[in-house]
Amino acid sequence: MNTLVLALPVIALLVVLYLAMVLGWRARKKRQAGFAAAAVTPEDAGALLLEAPMLYVATTPANKPLERLVLPGLAFRGRGTFIVWEKGVTLSINGEPDVYVPYGNIRSIGTSTFTIDRVVESGGLVRLDWTTPLVGDEKARTVAATAGATRREKQVILAAAAAGDRPSNADIESYVRILDQADSVRVLSTVQSHLPSRHPGNPTDTPKQEGQVA
Repeated sequence: MNTLVLALPVIALLVVLYLAMVLGWRARKKRQAGFAAAAVTPEDAGALLLEAPMLYVATTPANKPLERLVLPGLAFRGRGTFIVWEKGVTLSINGEPDVYVPYGNIRSIGTSTFTIDRVVESGGLVRLDWTTPLVGDEKARTVAATAGATRREKQVILAAAAAGDRPSNADIESYVRILDQADSVRVLSTVQSHLPSRHPGNPTDTPKQEGQVA
């Protein structure tokens, strides 16, 4: 009896913490409802070029590696396959709908050392920088566009929306750990070779690399 009495506060605390996590996750998902649903890999994606086993880690707003996004198909960490097609790439995570990104939506591909909940050796993560459309009404799109933004960045976005320049897409980054080093090199080189050059000769087109691929 005494043991049960002592255990009750601990159980109550665990229940409260669990409920807080659930409510926090739901609130985050609601705030990010403006992000588009996962795109199914089209039949005309072209020839299959490469499949690489991976550990999917997270997707974040661009340049905000510590702010997780809960996009459909990309909300949870998990094992899967990084698939490279002739016209785009597919992030296929076990138990989740596939997410297809055409090359026209990919800004660059590079390497990183850390993101939310994950720190690895130098260059141990492959980072896919891409743009996703925003959906829903104006409020949902604006709220999604400000995910992870600083106060100043939010002010700029809100001022632009008030002036009629309403957000229609968002720049984001997906982080994966390719399980084999040779596959990492092939993924980086193959995807990079298929990306359109938006500004020929502009060094900003070169993907950010943090250390050597490992």
